[in-house]
Amino acid sequence: MLHMHAHHVPETVVHMRVSGGELRTKQVFGRHTSLMIASRSSGYHSLPHRHDCEQVNYVQSGEMWVFIEDTAYRLRAGDFLRIPPRAVHWAWNRSQSDCALIEVHSPGLLLPGLDDAPELLTDVESETGINKVPNEWADASYWEREVAALAAYGVTR
Repeated sequence: MLHMHAHHVPETVVHMRVSGGELRTKQVFGRHTSLMIASRSSGYHSLPHRHDCEQVNYVQSGEMWVFIEDTAYRLRAGDFLRIPPRAVHWAWNRSQSDCALIEVHSPGLLLPGLDDAPELLTDVESETGINKVPNEWADASYWEREVAALAAYGVTR
């Protein structure tokens, strides 16, 4: 299938490992990429993780902090962020509003509980072998790095 109407792509709450909040997303797959329209609620704070795919984010609305290894990035509407493959990263929505992002992963990211996401941009008669990679959860001790990373911006935890 090469085209699908938006109302045929379900919005799902992803059962990410978090200390608060939730991730809601619509996700579709091509052969070598996945695209997510994702919303992270106020208080969303994911467990540090990595995956064997490059991730590119675009913030549609709201704001959120994303941590990559030892560095914090404050993302606001209109900002882009690239996360290299295998880099430990996590997100924290410290604001009072949801944050909406467009995320592209290459190869496609297999999220917990979303293994039945539509394989939208593949012609199943001529293309096979959809690439999907899972998250690998990192040690929560990475959260300790938030204090120093936020301090670089003059922000206290």
